[in-house]
Amino acid sequence: MPVERTFIKLGMKRVELESFLEAELERAGYSGADVRRIPTGTHVALYVERPGMVIGRKGKSIKQLTDELEKKFGLENPQVEVVEIPKPELSGPIMAKRVAFAIERGIRVRRACRGMIRRIMGAGARGVEIVVSGRIAGERSRSERFYQGYLSKAGVPAEKLVSHGYAVAKLKPGVAGVKVSIMLPDVSLPDEIKVEAETKPAEAPQPKPEEEEKLAPKEGEASGDTET
Repeated sequence: MPVERTFIKLGMKRVELESFLEAELERAGYSGADVRRIPTGTHVALYVERPGMVIGRKGKSIKQLTDELEKKFGLENPQVEVVEIPKPELSGPIMAKRVAFAIERGIRVRRACRGMIRRIMGAGARGVEIVVSGRIAGERSRSERFYQGYLSKAGVPAEKLVSHGYAVAKLKPGVAGVKVSIMLPDVSLPDEIKVEAETKPAEAPQPKPEEEEKLAPKEGEASGDTET
């Protein structure tokens, strides 16, 4: 099999796995997964808002999920770890679902997006952008963009330092897509240079009055050369 088809096959498998986890763990506030190969099998880290719903009573739910990952997707000895998200307001997928849910309930797009931006910025984010596209109101499709703060949109910072999320709101006129991008707090950007304050050189310690008396010449002693 050519190398290109191998990568395409792995990418399709990852998309299927992501879609499965998003559908199964929607009520738990699913934010994303990290799948890595380890010497003993496959390590799967699930980032969710409510870990108790993933684990289940006496670990029943997580056991069923582990069996499905092994049988349906062929993961070798999957070891599932559930990680709780400390601040859901800094997670793009969770915030995108909340905005979509608010729009489906009948809240106006501007009110829902601006309220969510205040919550995200209040959690410490450096910047946020929310884009809603589709049949928001009426028959014609349109797009609205809301943003605040600083947000990287290109290069490595946009991939590693920004949390992206996408959700779909099903409305009567049609479908609207919600895209949320959040710049995480306390991140150092390549173009940010910190200059340390200039430190003054340490001054030589001044002798105390007692030490000055000891160093002063006594009476009868010549301060210069001795007499011949």
